[in-house]
Amino acid sequence: MPSQVATDHVEMAKNFLARSKEYLDEGDLHQASEKGWGAASHMAKAIAAENNWSYEHHDQFDGVIVIVNARQRYRLPKLREYGKAAHILHQNYYQHPSLLNPDTIREDIDDVERLLTVLEPHIAQPSPSQQ
Repeated sequence: MPSQVATDHVEMAKNFLARSKEYLDEGDLHQASEKGWGAASHMAKAIAAENNWSYEHHDQFDGVIVIVNARQRYRLPKLREYGKAAHILHQNYYQHPSLLNPDTIREDIDDVERLLTVLEPHIAQPSPSQQ
């Protein structure tokens, strides 16, 4: 059974994902991007909480999700791609509006949704190295 902290982060991830889609539909590309990043970040926090890994800063996202932990332990090869999409969304927040493309942002939000979908089943299960 997942910890309450992990469960809370999963719910926050889903909430941020839904809000990112709403902002995208409204044409607020900066907020859509930032909420997409928030969804990925909270799912990373959920994985970290379940595995007793540290996640206190944005720069730990890759260590938790993409490079070291989840990708190697769960053998989910697309995580690197999904993680890159999350980073791009985070970077979009700081871009001039003329540089943002709603179709590209939609694709990146879709990849973040895939990230949530493939990781959520692992919240309640120990990683293979813990079994």
